[in-house]
Amino acid sequence: MKTIDFVSYLQNLGVKLWIEQEQLRYRSPKGVMTATLKKDILDRKIEILEFLKEAQTTQEPLATPIKQISRDGKLPLSFAQERLWFVNQLFPDNSSYNLPIFLRLKGSLNFLALEQSLKEIIQRHETLRTTFPEINGEPVQIIAPVMELPLTVVDLQTSGSTHEQSEKVKELVKQEAMTPFDLANSPVLRVTLLQLDPEHHVLLMTMHHIISDGWSLGVLVRELSTLYEAFAQGQSSVLPKLPIQYADF
Repeated sequence: MKTIDFVSYLQNLGVKLWIEQEQLRYRSPKGVMTATLKKDILDRKIEILEFLKEAQTTQEPLATPIKQISRDGKLPLSFAQERLWFVNQLFPDNSSYNLPIFLRLKGSLNFLALEQSLKEIIQRHETLRTTFPEINGEPVQIIAPVMELPLTVVDLQTSGSTHEQSEKVKELVKQEAMTPFDLANSPVLRVTLLQLDPEHHVLLMTMHHIISDGWSLGVLVRELSTLYEAFAQGQSSVLPKLPIQYADF
């Protein structure tokens, strides 16, 4: 997400940004500034400061607030998405644009809380419920109102020694990363849980670049962690509703 888009996103949340004594300051409505959002701002502090300084110099508004577009009818792809879609049409078995990540989970795992967290993440982000079919010769975005994503569990507890187990994990990570997506028909997110022992798991998540980038992956992981912690304690989601989605940009 570009700096101007991120600033617009913050404005839509009601977050106010300004510079005071060369330091970035911000103020937000109650309940908006979650730990995840605060970390995102801190991670992008330097570029936000540069953006604010440039806006002050040119005396231009920070950014035009992004308005939510209608979800009725077919949604076009962004320029970047179109490029990735055409590459996929030419080379459907190419996995170069897969974005795999894996998380090592230590300690007793609350499986139901993890499933609930994944379900909430998918419902929270439209891109995770989006497919990209071709209609009348043009690629379009189709956002499903609800999408069930199976959590595949692979039991490696009896796969041999620690070394053999580690090699099996590497093999599965590589296999998952190299498996192509069907952009038109299937979810462009896959999740697999590897169980090494009752206190040690590995969570594999793979997305296609058409719905995500490096920054988005970081957001996803932090939100998943926040939701899991809340659900494991019997609480409801602590994340504020997103005022805009990727399709609005």
